Amino acid sequence: VAAVELNLACPNIPGKSITAYDFERMEEVLDAIFKSPGYTMLGKRPIGIKLAPYFDFPHFDRVATIINSFPGVKYVVTANSISNALAVDGENECAVIAPKNGFGGLGGGYMKFTALANVKK
Repeated sequence: VAAVELNLACPNIPGKSITAYDFERMEEVLDAIFKSPGYTMLGKRPIGIKLAPYFDFPHFDRVATIINSFPGVKYVVTANSISNALAVDGENECAVIAPKNGFGGLGGGYMKFTALANVKK
């Protein structure tokens, strides 16, 4: 294993917000990882984090401050997907995505410009 990527953009905890949007929890998670014996056992391999897309300028500043306080974070994936999008099949008038009543992550070309803005910021 050359590196480990931590996906903070997935809705992993039922009833809780996505960790990438909960800055206090993001800090707690990163702190726990870098202080854990497991981190030492990995031989201190590079750790990257995958973030959700941000849309508000103060969020960019806050997440940058958090990431910069953990020198073990060696790379960042800036935008996993846009959560809770609703794609509708206009011909059949139904949701394209089956789980969660049609809500799911929107990726690819549909989020290209949001992802590029996140990289630039």
